[in-house]
Amino acid sequence: MPLVIFVDDSETALASTRMVTNSMPIEVKQYTQAEVALAEIKAGMIPDLIITDLNMPGMNGFEFLEGLRGVPSTKRTPTLMLTTETKPELKQQGKALGLTGWIVKPFNPAQLKQAITRVLRLPA
Repeated sequence: MPLVIFVDDSETALASTRMVTNSMPIEVKQYTQAEVALAEIKAGMIPDLIITDLNMPGMNGFEFLEGLRGVPSTKRTPTLMLTTETKPELKQQGKALGLTGWIVKPFNPAQLKQAITRVLRLPA
């Protein structure tokens, strides 16, 4: 089963993503701190998809993405940004860091499910 990790400092956002993914054929791990998720990845966890917020205390989403790209096992892992930010320059910065996609909060549950299904090539 594919492993998807969500990183968001908002418990509400994590609860919303949990509702979307409960019926999907994926394993989900959630983190409220990017530093903790990155440490687990460096220790050997290999996610198939990473979905992260941008604005978080401590390590933000871009710093997390830079850290991921420095780990051989996640150098090319698909990564989606799930954030309230809509500025084109931020999207460009994410793209330059190898971001796969950008989903704006509040998100449409069907849109998130479709993005996960498409990236992981799950049956529709």
